[in-house]
Amino acid sequence: MDDAPEKLDCSLLMTSRRRFLAATGPTLAAIGSGSAQKSGDQDGKPLFSFGLMADCQYADADRVGSRFYRESRPKLTEAVSELNRHELAFSFHLGDFIDKDFKSFADLKPITAKLRSPLHHALGNHDFDVADEFKARVPAELGLNRTYYAIRKAGYRFLVIDTTEVSTYRYGPGDPRTSEAEAELRKIAGARLPYAQNWNSRVSDAQLTWLTTQLEQASAAGESVLVLGHHPVVPEEVHCTWNRAALHNLFKQHKCCKAYFNGHRHSGGYALKDGVHYLTLHGMLDTAQNAFATARLFPSRLEIRGFARQPSRTLEFR
Repeated sequence: MDDAPEKLDCSLLMTSRRRFLAATGPTLAAIGSGSAQKSGDQDGKPLFSFGLMADCQYADADRVGSRFYRESRPKLTEAVSELNRHELAFSFHLGDFIDKDFKSFADLKPITAKLRSPLHHALGNHDFDVADEFKARVPAELGLNRTYYAIRKAGYRFLVIDTTEVSTYRYGPGDPRTSEAEAELRKIAGARLPYAQNWNSRVSDAQLTWLTTQLEQASAAGESVLVLGHHPVVPEEVHCTWNRAALHNLFKQHKCCKAYFNGHRHSGGYALKDGVHYLTLHGMLDTAQNAFATARLFPSRLEIRGFARQPSRTLEFR
């Protein structure tokens, strides 16, 4: 079900994809016991809660349309302050922490350092919009020892995937991985698929194997799975990851997989397909309002409490 977004106590701050949108309108990180049994819901208390943010997309740059790049810093500050008011096991930012320029990371670190819950990142396309000599340093700048990883807690397994792994933007010109991705993009474009865009990309075959193994292990352990990444999977549209069909088929085949969370499409969205919930978070960058959420996790459902532009929603699990 949908509810109105939560009103923030403090005054909302101004905030704001580039010309396209303007023109077209660590390893398995064990946190707690992954094999722990999920307790009941008799007292109405969640098993635990976590924070959700996406597309802060900060840059020291002037406003472009509805994108207020500089104001992403105070908006992130606002989000951190609100998240600190809640008892959270951890928080996630689902890609595009910056818009451009490697130095932008340093401008945001003092803000997230004040977050009381551990912050876990998924990589986004704009995170690699830096000078070629800095591209290889981006994951470490976000505290990532691995670009895709798992977190286990209280009978749940969180799988953070890297949808930027095969891309035209991550490795720079002249790199054979860039050439291979460009050839793949031409093939997708030839098939007239809407997500044949150079700001999209996909997980690698090796990562798909890892993801399959994680889902199989979770099923065997009786765990429920929540997957998080940057690019959308469902519905099919211009922002989706290139191998969206393979990902959806994998999710629907494993009943332990309950939901996929992502960013990238700043206007947000929601879909339920084959028993899997697909939730696109509203981008923090856009409009005069902020956007982020907390999530309360129960054995059979997840309650999203949205702030500002982010709607609240309850996801009932299959």
